[in-house]
Amino acid sequence: MSRKNKPVAVEINELDDSVSEVMINKVTLGTVDEKNSPLVVTFADGHQTTADSFDDAVASLLAEFNLHH
Repeated sequence: MSRKNKPVAVEINELDDSVSEVMINKVTLGTVDEKNSPLVVTFADGHQTTADSFDDAVASLLAEFNLHH
């Protein structure tokens, strides 16, 4: 049985000059810290990883969200 594609509201809120928060439907996925290179991605459960670009950081947060929901 296939599912219909539903639109999802993804929000990116700037918390500081270099920290952005990524949310889906008012659920926080995590933050992206752009102070240093590589970027530091902090997930909602507290673990961290790095990413080379902002797009890669957001993609990893979305992938983690999709894995568990």
